Amino acid sequence: MKLKSIAIGEPKSYFRGEKEFESAYKKDIFLKKVRVTKLGLEGDFQVDKRFHGGEDKAIHFGSTLHLDKNPDFDKLFVGCNIFVDEIDEDSIYVGDVYKVGECLIEVTQPRQPCWKIGALFGKEPNRYIVKNSATGWYVRVLNEGVINEEDKMVLEKRVSTFSIKELSFYLKNPPKEKELISIILNTKALAETYKNDFKRAIML
Repeated sequence: MKLKSIAIGEPKSYFRGEKEFESAYKKDIFLKKVRVTKLGLEGDFQVDKRFHGGEDKAIHFGSTLHLDKNPDFDKLFVGCNIFVDEIDEDSIYVGDVYKVGECLIEVTQPRQPCWKIGALFGKEPNRYIVKNSATGWYVRVLNEGVINEEDKMVLEKRVSTFSIKELSFYLKNPPKEKELISIILNTKALAETYKNDFKRAIML
């Protein structure tokens, strides 16, 4: 597995109808190398820190497999910092620890699509993301350092049986089995934001 692109985003103003909003969703500043800290890629911005950013959502990864399957699917649709080849949401598991360049990263949760995708790109990209589980995944940074485009991404440890695709599914289709619910909520690597969303989902 290799990194195929690295990108950061800066805040820009957009309109949804007559309402103006600010977003750094479009990760359209592409880099050959970047320093990575506990809070993500240096120079990257998140406007709404209630839902984005923080140590559990330091970097947003996506898969080039979706780009290969659908030529109309643009990198910017997913808002990812880093695209990798060979793997996707079906083969990435929460708690996976990867070595990337000088860094060590840990997978924490799927990204949930938000209204800004439709506001920026129209309805079709959002539909595709939901239908194909093309959400991407967040990681926390265990060891800081520098990464380069074309660096290899090497699996160091796998501790969970929950794929990113499964975790996205459970938010929309909450399980009834108490044992499964307990296992999910006690998965150490899983981000607290996901656990809180999952708790709300099973209570509906």
